Amino acid sequence: MTTLRKDITFYFTNPVERQTADPVAAEARRRGYRVTMTEEPFLKSEVGVYCSHDCFPRNSRLSLVMLHDMGQGQLNWPNMWRFESWNDFDAGILPGNAWAERWQQSTRHPFARPRIGVFDLGWPKSDLIESASDDEISEQARALRDELRLQHEVSVLYAPAWENDNKQDEFVRALMDLPVNLLLKQFPWTDEWPDMVANVAAANALHRDLASNVYVLDPAISIMHAIELGDIMVSEESSCLVEALLKGRPAISVSDWLIPDTNPPRLPAAPFDFLIRTGKAGLREVIEEILADLPAQKARAVKHRDDNFSNLGESASRIMDLIDAKVEKRDLPCQPLTPRYAADPAPMRDQMNKYLRKAVYITKRRFGVKQPLRKILLGLFRRG
Repeated sequence: MTTLRKDITFYFTNPVERQTADPVAAEARRRGYRVTMTEEPFLKSEVGVYCSHDCFPRNSRLSLVMLHDMGQGQLNWPNMWRFESWNDFDAGILPGNAWAERWQQSTRHPFARPRIGVFDLGWPKSDLIESASDDEISEQARALRDELRLQHEVSVLYAPAWENDNKQDEFVRALMDLPVNLLLKQFPWTDEWPDMVANVAAANALHRDLASNVYVLDPAISIMHAIELGDIMVSEESSCLVEALLKGRPAISVSDWLIPDTNPPRLPAAPFDFLIRTGKAGLREVIEEILADLPAQKARAVKHRDDNFSNLGESASRIMDLIDAKVEKRDLPCQPLTPRYAADPAPMRDQMNKYLRKAVYITKRRFGVKQPLRKILLGLFRRG
């Protein structure tokens, strides 16, 4: 590879993916890189950092891929790489030991094998929390606390992966008479998902000004700032259940809140061993039990943190150290993980699915194919 310029491009498709990349982009700027943030997947670049499902790394002279959320591909664990072709990239970044173990279990599949290798360098979004003092909330979260004027000392944060079937209302009605703040944080859906945009707008309109202890958060704020404010996390399968560990927050998965990305809707996929699980009918009782023993529950969450997150507060720096080494043609600052197994040929079905995904995505971008058709086409190859 000829010499690379200090010119780095971060590719994303929604605000959450951008938030994932933001700490690395900030560190790149600090090191003198020209930084581009783009939603254009076909833009050519010197160094490209990707975290979307559908990527085109051949447009980058040096390409890196990382997760866009801590629960990525959880319907297909441990081997999400059947549907995520990391072998098209130069390097892959994992957030911690739990993900490194999933990768090791999947190393027979060639799609799990970037050209240089896979590196356990941490979760960049964790830098937003770990860079702040342990004794004070981050500036953004502190400002949010002042703006909201929280009524109670303890807050319960609701942050679903999907808003449907009156989930938010069930959460609020079950808990609103407890002496806690109820924080409602929805995913910042884009216009590509009109049903979700409408559902979130309706749910938030219903609960805005409903009661003095119910607070509707702007979906655009980082989940990390919402986690700073909350003491207990409630969701169905969102990756924020894992991110809650960063601040030692106990996390509850409501196991009968349905997920509408299949027809008929499915039960949540939340295969995290640290979760507290309950049906929606038992949510209030579980919350009351946690509140009665909150310090111990927070300590339990902290014990699981180190298994899911490495290099706390230093992830963006470690990622940029790796990029610097490649740009400056130096020895790598750390070695890639050693695969546990020899790679086998990719099954024909997986190869066909890979190229179908790219074809469907390109068709959507170029010709405006709508989301329902995309779901149908991809569903043909996800089954079986």
